[in-house]
Amino acid sequence: MLELANSTFRTIGRGDSVPNDVVVPFYLDDRKLRVSVVRVDGRLHAFDDLCRCGGVACPLSSGLLVATTLMCQCHGSRFDVVTGAVIDGPATSPLTIYEAREANGDIQIRPFVAGATEPIHPERLGEQP
Repeated sequence: MLELANSTFRTIGRGDSVPNDVVVPFYLDDRKLRVSVVRVDGRLHAFDDLCRCGGVACPLSSGLLVATTLMCQCHGSRFDVVTGAVIDGPATSPLTIYEAREANGDIQIRPFVAGATEPIHPERLGEQP
């Protein structure tokens, strides 16, 4: 998971770079990490971009997105982009997901709080998205 200070949002790109129903990858040079962001029904979802369903990293940003289900182009694993859960294998590990928001026209992400069973949304924390 992306190592950031506890509850710190990090800007990764412009909000207008992620249209509805399109998976857009971002590369974080300092972390050597690819994170993808998708906007579904006006909500942003972020997750690690590389699937390891076949033992070899495969970019999920090239997969097929239908609603909130993303299929890996390499071996056909399907994931829920909201929770990271594996819907169909061969993948056995869920995606690492991040809290995502748009603030001042920028996309920002941060890790979910450890032990959380669902995403923590800014409106629940009293923050402005």
